[in-house]
Amino acid sequence: TVIATGFARYERSGLALSTNQVLNVDARLELATTATVTEVREAAPSINTETSSLSDAKTNQHLEELPLEMTRHLADKGFYTYAFLTTGTSSVTYTSIPVINGVRTQSGTLPTMDGIAVTAYSGGASPVQPSFEMIQEVNVVTANPPAEFAVAANYTVVTKSGTNELHGSAFYTYNGNALNARDFFAATRPFRVYNSFGASAGGPIKKNKAFFFADYEGSRESTTRTMINDEPLPAWRNGDFSGLGFDIIDPTTGHPFPGGVIPPNRISDVSKAVQDIAIPLPNYGPPGLEAGNFRQNFKGTTGFTIFDMFDIRGDYNLSARDAIFGRVSWRRMPLEGTWLSPTIGHEPQRRYGHSATASWTHTFSPALLNEFRTGVTYHRNSYLLDVIGSDLIQKMGIKGVNTKGIHDAPIFRIDPVTYLDWDDDDDSYYNNPSTTFEWIDNVSYTRGGHFLKFGFDAIRDRLNETAITSLVYGGYDFTGVWTGFGYADFLLGIPQTTELAVPTPPRYLRATTFGLYAQDQFKVNRKLTLNYGLRWELSGPFHHQFGAIYSFDPKTGALVIPDNAVSRVNPYFPSNIPIETASKAGYPVNSLLDFPKRYFQPRFGFAYKPFSSGNTVIRGGYGIYGNLIYRPIARDMGGGPFAGSATFINSINNGVPLFSFPEPFLSSAIGAAGSQNVQGKNPHMKIPYTQQWNLTVEQQVAGVGVRASYVGTRTVNLIYRRNVNELAPSTTPFDASRRPYSLYNQVIWSDNGGTEFYNGLELAATKKHGKNLTFGSGWTWARDLTDTQDSTPFGGQVIQNQFDRRVEKANNALVLRQRAFGYAVYVLPVGRDQRFLNRGNPVVEWLLGGWQAGWDVNLQSGQFFTPSFSGFDPSNTASFGGRPDRIGNGNLPTGRRSIQRWFDPAAFAVPGCPDAATVCKNPADVGRFGNSGLNILEGPGIANLDLSMMKYVNLREKTRLQFRLIMVNALNHPNFAVPRLNISSRGSVGHITSMARVLNGEPATREIDLGLRLEF
Repeated sequence: TVIATGFARYERSGLALSTNQVLNVDARLELATTATVTEVREAAPSINTETSSLSDAKTNQHLEELPLEMTRHLADKGFYTYAFLTTGTSSVTYTSIPVINGVRTQSGTLPTMDGIAVTAYSGGASPVQPSFEMIQEVNVVTANPPAEFAVAANYTVVTKSGTNELHGSAFYTYNGNALNARDFFAATRPFRVYNSFGASAGGPIKKNKAFFFADYEGSRESTTRTMINDEPLPAWRNGDFSGLGFDIIDPTTGHPFPGGVIPPNRISDVSKAVQDIAIPLPNYGPPGLEAGNFRQNFKGTTGFTIFDMFDIRGDYNLSARDAIFGRVSWRRMPLEGTWLSPTIGHEPQRRYGHSATASWTHTFSPALLNEFRTGVTYHRNSYLLDVIGSDLIQKMGIKGVNTKGIHDAPIFRIDPVTYLDWDDDDDSYYNNPSTTFEWIDNVSYTRGGHFLKFGFDAIRDRLNETAITSLVYGGYDFTGVWTGFGYADFLLGIPQTTELAVPTPPRYLRATTFGLYAQDQFKVNRKLTLNYGLRWELSGPFHHQFGAIYSFDPKTGALVIPDNAVSRVNPYFPSNIPIETASKAGYPVNSLLDFPKRYFQPRFGFAYKPFSSGNTVIRGGYGIYGNLIYRPIARDMGGGPFAGSATFINSINNGVPLFSFPEPFLSSAIGAAGSQNVQGKNPHMKIPYTQQWNLTVEQQVAGVGVRASYVGTRTVNLIYRRNVNELAPSTTPFDASRRPYSLYNQVIWSDNGGTEFYNGLELAATKKHGKNLTFGSGWTWARDLTDTQDSTPFGGQVIQNQFDRRVEKANNALVLRQRAFGYAVYVLPVGRDQRFLNRGNPVVEWLLGGWQAGWDVNLQSGQFFTPSFSGFDPSNTASFGGRPDRIGNGNLPTGRRSIQRWFDPAAFAVPGCPDAATVCKNPADVGRFGNSGLNILEGPGIANLDLSMMKYVNLREKTRLQFRLIMVNALNHPNFAVPRLNISSRGSVGHITSMARVLNGEPATREIDLGLRLEF
């Protein structure tokens, strides 16, 4: 509304703004003698005409009416799934959230709810999400946000508030195995019964003064899960390898076993016990099938067995100038799941997420407003393997393990046959109560053509984490290096390497981050708007409340600990390893990490409308953004002198192994010389920063917004890791005494230096408003090259060769080359208030009126992946396995790809082996790593169509009932995961044995949901 003396009152309605959207309305005032009121009803434009940012908002209507609605209970997926209906996003099956325009998922992506950050662990995702009933809007800021945003990629969730009218809903959804399709690789359909239910209500407590909105949502699920494993053939279990077609070498003599059969008296009693306890017989496929020959349905779950959550929000207008609101969200997600071996047990998970927010907004004048917000986010994710590892170790007969009473199990890696790791989450016991406090104050001021905004942000992180590593009962690697076949090594009880760890004490990590910003949106004239701002960040590293973190000093070879942590060193840690205090080593005393104090991040952008109609806009922007690196780094600094882990490398001299079953360790203690694995951080590490820019052209045509954008993202100073105790590749046989730090095995050093460069082209068309049809579609072409892959939880990959980082430059495994999507909601134009049969006939209305259809389609190219080999150390650096030599292309033509042979294994060879050798047991001493690059092969693409059909029945004037049917992967199109990668796995390399769960957790096969929903 615009009022001016001498002019008619101007009123415009129909405008609906998204989160952080700025819309300028050109009000044309008429003289009062001509009109009393000028009223305009027009929807907001479908294009952004005022800012340089790229963003896409999904309203509650999208969340409730598109078929993706069924992802609402998938752990931490939820609303993130809707980001796939936005250009610039990409994801593979093992990521928690989408990658946005090449921005790092762990450090460059931030979700907020009602303005408060709700990230509670590394990985970027939020474990605290409201019910879809509570969400008013989800906005994904994909490029060049203004200075009030700390990072380049942002998810902003706005919750609903009550109004002067009571309104609410109740729903119920059912899914059962009779409605679902069979997994492509399964013999039968797993059993499943799934029930989802909830209700919400909102309205006035006192009209025009106080309001409430509350919801509850839950689900219950009972299901079985299909496990697909590789298991050894029955003949192999008895030592009979005569069917392999090559010799099995007796490592004590260097000659083949006669007939390829290991005599029964040579088979280790420990190996026999492990077979009996943990390795089932094949039960699927023809005799002799090696890949995917064991399949079993067992009690488990695809989501959370019991899911409960509620949200409640209250709004109160204190006065005409003051308004407050508060919200509380509570979520619990206990999971009962059998992970990788039903013969051992299962691993129940208990997960909780809570969030609370309070806000006070004060209006000083129509041009000046202050908003203060504070909030807290709490997350706890605990799981416990329900087997006592010391009992297993005793039954198996393994000696040298002193840990007792801990819920865990030993790990057996038997290439290329099977992999026994009963803990799917790396830690047998894990509990990480994490609490984040935040305080924000924003001041908005309008003067002339300037819309100014200033603000302050403070975050206090508190992470208490207890994690028992999965190696406390040992890890045992059998690669085939001794006999030519890994399972034969296992039966003889001669591992290539073993590992053993001591439990790590709890971590009590604390950190504080401050941010200040100022920004201005300056409307120079009716055609040109400038956006500019500056942000300053003071991001401090984590410190341990009791000092139990450590680093490494490459100058002295000593471990470095905070000054107050001397008394907490494990008394069983090897006394010959030097330990220095931080003050003596010249490291920061508490955190062991320095941090930059002058971290300024400028932002600039423009929006230009070349034509008077305002239907065309050219926009662009540039900005520098920070990365939130310290949480994952700090989690990597535990252990060391407060715990310990060791690696033992085997050898055979004169036919006698250095160690073997039943005593697979050199010492019962972990103090053996050269066995310790430690880490260190550059104490003067820089914070990586991201430069991002975009150039966009948008056009609105008949209510449809069409956009073309180029987006560039470059991140520098990325953290990478290297083993600084690694020898240079050479033809000289490996000798541990030649290592730079002879007291250690691995010394993993983290430092800056990595880069990433993303270039993307985006095309999009969107119709946001319409009586019967709304839709969106988009296509993204992207190329993302990096020498530091964005796929490790603790801040950077460990590179293959510490002396040559150039060979790591490759495609980012998380960014796909192409993605296309489309979605629509269509209301059939039949019945009351519609074009056809609208005369109010009740029979017509019940049968033909109120029908609505929705669909979404996602098409994407395949995930990049890297082949590997195992068992050999061609570089003589104690690096057993790695990337092979590439002697051909490897990518097969489309018509020659199949699930039995997705890529060409003959295009790769173990370094030092003849190119034509299918089995190589004695590679030449080439003294180098393999020459294959990273992520040079491309896996199967994804094609997925979801459909929904809804029927509304009006029960009374403001009450209606909805019948709902949702079909996920409606065509039951099989989307396959990447193939087996290990070229040493003779019988399974190149095979695909599982399906991909698309869109961050959607079912891999067709599932049909039936539902009812009442709205009033």
